[in-house]
Amino acid sequence: MKVPVAAFFLLIFILTTTSASYSQPKIPESVNQPPTCCLKYHEKVLPRKLVVGYRKALNCHLPAIIFVTKKNREVCTNPSNNWVQEYIKDPNLPLLPSRNSGVKIISSQKGQPQLRNSP
Repeated sequence: MKVPVAAFFLLIFILTTTSASYSQPKIPESVNQPPTCCLKYHEKVLPRKLVVGYRKALNCHLPAIIFVTKKNREVCTNPSNNWVQEYIKDPNLPLLPSRNSGVKIISSQKGQPQLRNSP
């Protein structure tokens, strides 16, 4: 009689844990993507000829302007620096969409960014 009781409780345990894992709500995939926030600022002035665009990360713990270089590197800068303010006022330097927006940046041969929607 002890074996059927143990088997019954084992079956109840398995059903409870299995149903609990299926009943948890699914988290949207966008929640799993890392936020575009900076941990520290790049200290040196970036040469303007290397910068092809920028993103804003102003709602983060450390507000920043993220410059994108010709080699598609992202550089975090202090938005209160004078040179950063000058760069973002340049009409030839585009404000790029955030990383999570579904748009890819493709650099042309001249280094100017072209935006394409992701499939």
